[in-house]
Amino acid sequence: MRELRIGNAEEAAERHVVRRPAEADYPRLAQDEKERIDKVARFVARDGDLTETILLRLLKITKNHRRWGFISPDHPHHGYYLRRKISEQCRAIRPPR
Repeated sequence: MRELRIGNAEEAAERHVVRRPAEADYPRLAQDEKERIDKVARFVARDGDLTETILLRLLKITKNHRRWGFISPDHPHHGYYLRRKISEQCRAIRPPR
């Protein structure tokens, strides 16, 4: 039988800390960009990942990166978009208090 050693809980916690990006970690967003990203994130969270796939294909076809570029993983605002999308998905499944 193998012996299981349990180390210091504080050391383990320090090794497994997941750092959430703060607003300051994202490039500065203009208000209209922020509203557009929030709106698309709500739409994708509500209608599913197929909608995001369709928007990515639309982005490839139209090459309108100024308006829809944040959907692409290599865009500087993609992290903000993902955070908003996940936040909206959690809000949809969280029961009201």
